Amino acid sequence: MAPKKLQAGSKYEHFDKDGDGVVTDEEFALEREMMRAENEDAKEDQIRKMAWFALWGLLVYPIGIIIADVVGYETTGELLADIAPTYFVAIAGLVGAFFGAQAYTKGKTNGGGAPAPRPRK
Repeated sequence: MAPKKLQAGSKYEHFDKDGDGVVTDEEFALEREMMRAENEDAKEDQIRKMAWFALWGLLVYPIGIIIADVVGYETTGELLADIAPTYFVAIAGLVGAFFGAQAYTKGKTNGGGAPAPRPRK
């Protein structure tokens, strides 16, 4: 099979890691792995931001109910209080799923998670 030579100014020049003008299968594989790692990192960052946003919502929601009552919007405060249990269960499920998934994937990558217990003497 003929080597994969690049044209001058090709948009694929960044695949040529050693600068010899030939892109090897190893260079393609390396670039693919780097892109996968970057995408996985960005995905984890977005999920982490979503979880923190949800946690802040759990803190701010009751404050919103109190502010609505203090300002004089009793009906608004009552409506917010009426849907609060559903909101809190939904957000707790979301955050729980996030932390559960993190623990599961960490356990898989670390060979099972927790270290084996030491024998008693």
